[in-house]
Amino acid sequence: MERIRAWWADAQVWLAAASPRERRMILLAAGAVLLFIVLIGFASFSSAIGRAEAALEEKRADFEKISQLSAGYGAQEQERQLLEAKLRQSPPALMTFVDTTARNGGVDVGGMSDRGVVAGGQNGRPREMSVEVNLGKVPLDKLVKLLSDIERSPGLVRVRRLRLRKSFENKDMLDVSLTVSAWQGS
Repeated sequence: MERIRAWWADAQVWLAAASPRERRMILLAAGAVLLFIVLIGFASFSSAIGRAEAALEEKRADFEKISQLSAGYGAQEQERQLLEAKLRQSPPALMTFVDTTARNGGVDVGGMSDRGVVAGGQNGRPREMSVEVNLGKVPLDKLVKLLSDIERSPGLVRVRRLRLRKSFENKDMLDVSLTVSAWQGS
């Protein structure tokens, strides 16, 4: 501490002995050094604030992703529970169900064959029962309605395979072959 006081006293003596021109030069140099120190301090604070804002924005983006994933998980969990509930229901008798649905839609069934249980039923896997259906001379709008009615049925019933061909007699009609499957939990 004594050294600093001695240095400060020497600086005051030297400054008192300096000419007015030297004093102005020293004052300008001190001002420039002070301005440089202030600018460096400002730049470092500005940089620190920028890094903090970038980190905060990244956290906000992560939080938004988490919110979206959480909402998606809730929807998927609800869908999974709905599918499990449908699996617990006993599926409709496929041949009767498809025939009734086709007649209600005004579609004639050309032929139908039951394939029985085609997969699953072991190790907790759901059983899949399947029926092959042939439809002749079906307009496209009635076919779309029939497929929609089958897919919206009670239980878990889906059209697994669909093959379309234009009818030979009428190009506006379709010959259709489809496989309808139903699943039931084991």
